[in-house]
Amino acid sequence: MVEWSKSYIHGKLRETIYSLAVGPDDIRRRLFYAHQGFAHIRKEQFPKELQADWEWVIHQLTKFGPAVYFGTLTRGSVEHTCSRIRKQTGVKIAKKILEIYLYLEHI
Repeated sequence: MVEWSKSYIHGKLRETIYSLAVGPDDIRRRLFYAHQGFAHIRKEQFPKELQADWEWVIHQLTKFGPAVYFGTLTRGSVEHTCSRIRKQTGVKIAKKILEIYLYLEHI
């Protein structure tokens, strides 16, 4: 089992929040780029009380799965999902990431 490191996860999420706040594209594209910075973080690395929230974030970012055209992968799950979700959904995902970050600041 992977143990969680508050400083490591907090640092990755701080970078994510910055990217989401100041990135030049719309929220869906910013989420795609921000995901690259935290893609390797697993829910088991979070405290128990945040694992369901993190799982929700990852599910929302991958819910449409990869884009395949005639058997060829054209987009990964996150890129494909971010291209299909509404901006409003992107904002909800970004807010959840911020809530997780803020929770970590206070424990």
